[in-house]
Amino acid sequence: MSKWFVGLLVCWLFIAGCAKTVTTIVTYGDQMVVEVTLRGTMEATANRYFMVLSSDPVFKVPYPPPDNISYELIEPGTTPLLGSITDYYTNYYSTWSGYIAVEPGGFFSVAGPFVEGVTITRESISTLGEPSTKITFNFRLSRIFGASIPSTIYFDFLSVPWQTDQPKLPADRLTSTNAYISKVVSSAITITDEENLSLDAATDILKCTVSIQ
Repeated sequence: MSKWFVGLLVCWLFIAGCAKTVTTIVTYGDQMVVEVTLRGTMEATANRYFMVLSSDPVFKVPYPPPDNISYELIEPGTTPLLGSITDYYTNYYSTWSGYIAVEPGGFFSVAGPFVEGVTITRESISTLGEPSTKITFNFRLSRIFGASIPSTIYFDFLSVPWQTDQPKLPADRLTSTNAYISKVVSSAITITDEENLSLDAATDILKCTVSIQ
């Protein structure tokens, strides 16, 4: 065996022995940032807006007509004008981890689980600010999920016309039936939705961008 080959072998063994394993550190976030773009200016008096969150990929929300004409999008504990309140808990609320409600008083987070007969607790996130075509807010995921934030967070965003003594049927929702995002920091997703000129512009959702910080 030549001295040159022996030297090369020793050099290779030295380099291999000094090699270090690179460890990737994954950072999880607790802040969700949301921006929803409407075709028209948001109107929180004439409408309500809801972001529903869940750890369950098959969670359910009432769809807009014509896919649904029997269930309203109302908050747990509210007496519906359509259907039985028990059916709302069985079919919908039991699949939710929580939701964000947008109304004239501002942005509010509400954490589950939702049980019939148990009063919900609202937590204020922020005031509405100046009305525009964008609905922007951020909140801590721990407000909805507590200490056990799931690896994957499923969500939907819906607009609901809010007329007194009329059923609160959703007008629009995200096109994706399984919108989700990882809790890893810097995760981001944008979901686009075609405009629907048959809807009032303030309820027509065009885009929803969600990111984790």
